[in-house]
Amino acid sequence: MYVQIEDLKEGDILLEDVFGKTQMPLMAKDTELTSLHIHMLKAFLVGGVEVAGGASAEKKPKDKELKEKPVKQAVVSSSEPADFFQQYLQSVENHKKEFQKWQAGGSIDIVKVREMIVPLLDQAIGQPEVFLEISNYSDPSDYISHHSIATGLISGMIAMQLNCEKGTVIQSALSGVLADCGMARVNPRILLKESSLTSAERKEVNNHPFFSYKMVKDINLLKPETKLAIFQHHERLDGSGYAKGVKADQLLLISRIVALADAFHAMTTDRPYRRRHLLFKVLEMFRQDFFGQFDLEAVKALTNVFTKLPSGTVVQLSDGQKATILFVKQQHPTRPLLQLQKDETIVDLEKRRDLYIESIL
Repeated sequence: MYVQIEDLKEGDILLEDVFGKTQMPLMAKDTELTSLHIHMLKAFLVGGVEVAGGASAEKKPKDKELKEKPVKQAVVSSSEPADFFQQYLQSVENHKKEFQKWQAGGSIDIVKVREMIVPLLDQAIGQPEVFLEISNYSDPSDYISHHSIATGLISGMIAMQLNCEKGTVIQSALSGVLADCGMARVNPRILLKESSLTSAERKEVNNHPFFSYKMVKDINLLKPETKLAIFQHHERLDGSGYAKGVKADQLLLISRIVALADAFHAMTTDRPYRRRHLLFKVLEMFRQDFFGQFDLEAVKALTNVFTKLPSGTVVQLSDGQKATILFVKQQHPTRPLLQLQKDETIVDLEKRRDLYIESIL
């Protein structure tokens, strides 16, 4: 039945997709309305909608009940994210031990590297919400190990979002973990420096892709394109990167994936010499400021991982205010429609360019 917005009640179920002044639906058919949904419909000046309400809602066809069951079965228990981060920190510690061996001149044990990342990636794929928290666990004093494990995870997840076959997903993750292995050949004093690098120090650091490739080139369990990605993880599509300054036609998919994952984690993590940028701001920077440097499809895949935020998610904004997400726009996923908690004001981040989502609460 058709119901005016002011007469809607929580629990009413939409019988049709609802459109405002948008190309995509504001709400999908079969959505069970909450107070937030109703408030959002009012904000978009929707006059009325077709719903099944009251007794009709209780008699919803059984096919809807069947649709809901897999969702309920897929809900992650509260202990699983904690288990993930416990394993994440253990992988970081294991990487730290291996890195110290590399600094002493030891070779890479690829079996141990696989054990660090593959089980962890399997967990992350099952609960992608953990990616929103990874940067919060990073410790600047152990930056390289945190960065290596996180870059491996993000690389694997991007590859999965791009529908790569399982072997490519794993090889992407291994590339991410090993991209900075050559840092073990850089003067440790430089790695721990808390101020900006001198030109000479920067030159030494910029040689680490050569060192990394030398360390992995004879590992039989790594594919040739994986080794190339390790060497090319600082290259950019427009030729502005290093170590060779190659352009798009010379960069394979894995190289593009790892380059994006490496840059993203570096920018969203505290470093010994600078503070991190806001996650959602960085996602926008890849689409705008760095346009042409990174693979656009990979950027879309990365954005998709971090912006799957359901209505009702509570966030903190860059000005300190808390807000609730009402609607995530497909064309502008980093700038959803929000409701401020302090006074219930509706804020459209697409129009408020001075604000960013700082964190998920």
